[in-house]
Amino acid sequence: MNNERDIHADLFGVDGCKAGWFVVKQCGRTAAITTSVIAHFQDLLDCKRANAIVAVDMPIGLSENGIRACDTLARKMLGRPRGSSVFAPPIRAALAASSYEEACAINHAESGKRISIQAFHIRKKIAEVDDVMHTHNINATRVFEVHPELSFMHVRMEQGGPAHGLRESKAHAPGFALRHALLVKCFGSAIDSALATRKPSQASRDDVLDAFAVLWTARRIASGKAFHLPEEIAIDANGIPMAIYC
Repeated sequence: MNNERDIHADLFGVDGCKAGWFVVKQCGRTAAITTSVIAHFQDLLDCKRANAIVAVDMPIGLSENGIRACDTLARKMLGRPRGSSVFAPPIRAALAASSYEEACAINHAESGKRISIQAFHIRKKIAEVDDVMHTHNINATRVFEVHPELSFMHVRMEQGGPAHGLRESKAHAPGFALRHALLVKCFGSAIDSALATRKPSQASRDDVLDAFAVLWTARRIASGKAFHLPEEIAIDANGIPMAIYC
């Protein structure tokens, strides 16, 4: 991706959380960083933010057979063990399922594959983003799917690290500490301020780090330095691009 965008655009890094969506905003004019929790994804996309860049850790664009090239390529780029963090999203018909078994049955009938429990747990958020993207076509030009583990990988590469996904899991203290240290070099004290003011009932510590990692990629999108997987972007049945940016 090499098209430079509005240098004064507001940038948003967004991650799903218990209370809805954890949002990190970088003001386009002052570069000030603020955080918030919003209930609905649509709240980010009002007319006042026509030039905003919204990077979100959520599948965007759903294939009819349950397979997306962007997921396959992201897994390959991350390698083991982080490649397993990239799971295939359900097909659209499975998003409305009320139980895991029902979702798996619907998905299997159409694609021959069941879905992961992780995909089932975030199906409502996938559906929320999908609805916004489908009903507001302009958002395809300013809403981008980002996987935080790809962001962490490339943050570390930028800082002189190896070209593979982080080995350490963020679920354990060493993995959390590594990700935190990488982001501090990019965002300074804003990371610790966000962690200190976080309400555990609304968002986890991982949600905070992931949102900042996604914001890092939003910066790259804004500057024209980002790339996307695959190189030739596929379009789903509803006309929504299926690509992961980094």
